[in-house]
Amino acid sequence: MKIVMRMLKIATIILWVIIFFFSITAVYSVTQLGVSTGEPEILPSVTGIRFSLPFSINNGGYYEIADLNLTTRVTDQQGTLLDETETFVHSIPPDTNLTENHEISIGLNDILSVNQTLLLLEDTDFNVEVFAGLNFAHAVPVQLSLNTSIPWGAPFANFEIQETTVSDYNETHVHAIIPIRFENHAILDVSGTLSIEAYNILGQSIGFGTTTINALSGYGVYADIPVYVRHQDVSSLTSSGRFHVVFQTVMFTLEWDEYHG
Repeated sequence: MKIVMRMLKIATIILWVIIFFFSITAVYSVTQLGVSTGEPEILPSVTGIRFSLPFSINNGGYYEIADLNLTTRVTDQQGTLLDETETFVHSIPPDTNLTENHEISIGLNDILSVNQTLLLLEDTDFNVEVFAGLNFAHAVPVQLSLNTSIPWGAPFANFEIQETTVSDYNETHVHAIIPIRFENHAILDVSGTLSIEAYNILGQSIGFGTTTINALSGYGVYADIPVYVRHQDVSSLTSSGRFHVVFQTVMFTLEWDEYHG
């Protein structure tokens, strides 16, 4: 019995030595852990925009970092989920420096699919929730979270239908010019066909016109859309009514209404 108790005491002492040694080396390893982020880039993509965030982790300690998981959730101001992206690193061995890019992609068609047309017409900020988790030394799980934001530039910012001008065309119709203007605040160029259909206050269609638009990033766009309407409908075109605007590209189709009068 005495031998058993003695062996148990020795095992306990050894266990405490191991725990003490692990604690000291683990604390030291944490102090040798370096995390840095580079300048985020906003880049155009085939379907929309892409945010690229480079980050580096320098594991200068004694233990492996395992199962690094970086997850971002992007939402608009109303909390609608626009993107969720995960970057996973299986292992970062001791005395190793790792550099990775975490990329967030937001497609214009994805925005329209959740009925967020307003985001294509008005600038805003997107909310970004960042969750990071890792397993230190295969023994200590660590989780971190933070909130930040990224700017969003609308491709049709400050869209405006200006004063319509009218001239005689024939005995039954007039030739009207509907001027439109907007600014492309997005990082990408937008090209397509812009159509306007005019309605009177009863909801009846009175005229239709279309034009081709090439909106370069960072520039304003001014365009005139020709419309032919009957003489009796001129007041609905110039004083009161509704314009249904459709912008169509190979990437997306955007529709909204503009009221006047």
